[in-house]
Amino acid sequence: MNVTPVVGASVFIGTSIFLYIVAFVVVLIAFGYLTYRVSPKGKARREERRNRNNQR
Repeated sequence: MNVTPVVGASVFIGTSIFLYIVAFVVVLIAFGYLTYRVSPKGKARREERRNRNNQR
């Protein structure tokens, strides 16, 4: 297939933007998970759950 440079460049730019968005979402999820893990509220919630499960 013969691709003109303009089409090739626009496909490359579109793919790059898509990959940047995907990478950004992955970073947000990772930071959100790590923040939840180390936050005092998250720890308290986990300890409550653990204590509730141990009482049964």
